[in-house]
Amino acid sequence: MRAALAEQQAGRHEAAHALYAQVLARSPALPDALHMFGAAQFSIGDHHGALASLADAARRFGGSHPPAIVNLASVVASHFARIAPGESESCYLRYLDLRAARSRTISARDGRVSVVVPSHNHSPYVEAALASALDQTLAAEEIVVIDDGSDDGSGERIRAVAARSAGRIRFHSRERRGAAITINEAIRQSGGDWIAILNSDDRFAPGRLETMLAQVAGAGAGWGFSRCECIDADGNVMAPRASGQADAIRALQDGVASFDTVGMSFVARNPSITSGALFFSRDLFERVGGFRDLRYTHDWDFCLRACMHDEPVFVPEHVYDYRVHGANTIATPDGTANAEAEELMRAFYRDARVARGSGNAFAPLPSVWGRLFYLRAIEGGNARLLPPGTVERLADELLERLAA
Repeated sequence: MRAALAEQQAGRHEAAHALYAQVLARSPALPDALHMFGAAQFSIGDHHGALASLADAARRFGGSHPPAIVNLASVVASHFARIAPGESESCYLRYLDLRAARSRTISARDGRVSVVVPSHNHSPYVEAALASALDQTLAAEEIVVIDDGSDDGSGERIRAVAARSAGRIRFHSRERRGAAITINEAIRQSGGDWIAILNSDDRFAPGRLETMLAQVAGAGAGWGFSRCECIDADGNVMAPRASGQADAIRALQDGVASFDTVGMSFVARNPSITSGALFFSRDLFERVGGFRDLRYTHDWDFCLRACMHDEPVFVPEHVYDYRVHGANTIATPDGTANAEAEELMRAFYRDARVARGSGNAFAPLPSVWGRLFYLRAIEGGNARLLPPGTVERLADELLERLAA
């Protein structure tokens, strides 16, 4: 086993394969050997053999060895990549019809848009945020600002801007309750047909409201999100390779077009990036049930639930400035943001097994997309978050198909 592992780590997979085979000749049921033998089979191109070996190893481990599940999922995905798109072709063609119909109907549209601003300890940025909401090519019906327990002087700055806004800004300050609750509260205090969220450290581009109303409402959709431009603490656009976080955000949004549908882009990652990139109807907000009280992932959670009701529109223009700075909530170094995201996706995958869309014929669910749903989850690196036994079941179904 040690010799085989050394060959495998050196990239000599044929030699490793032969050594693992020797081990299995002596101990045919050894889970470690089955696992590593299957990985070597995959590396030399024997995907069918790898599937059988890794499925056997996973069963013998009884779910106690996550690397075996992850490796098995990789082999499952290699098979799904060949068969799943064809199985979902009719659904995909209907989606293309919807997208074409929406593109034909995009037009300037009248509509009452409410801007809601949840504010918390963004004193250096909140004035620029409010100025961007006031300076729109399409004026907002209202700008509702709730300060969520700031202790850095944000409230005084907001009051000063509101005093100069000729009644266009309504401001309320209270104790800390969290971003999601604050967004819900501000929306329910507003009266517009459409909602645009502006986080208090970010900025709208001047044409954001006009663009989003035309491309989301004008297309007959209930919600959508736009591409974000990353800016630094001083408000300057961040150049490529200037920030790993900014580069990751760009890559995530660049990848939306490569997914089967916009909704499917949420199956493993959050391409909307921030609640501020969202634009949705009040009706959609009520059907979804608002934002859940999550600290880091309330935006992603909202998008996943919104996908059940209506297929989103992705607006490729940079009409939202996302500020990357040291105090971004998501940038917490203690791992709690990642932990919350993983728990969110575990719950989503668990519920998705039996869920049906509530209005969206293209909802990102196994009941709609079949194997393609699991392929996208595995490709996104989330195999270990799928419900226990899911990968093994998918592998067994594949083995039955291959044996037929």
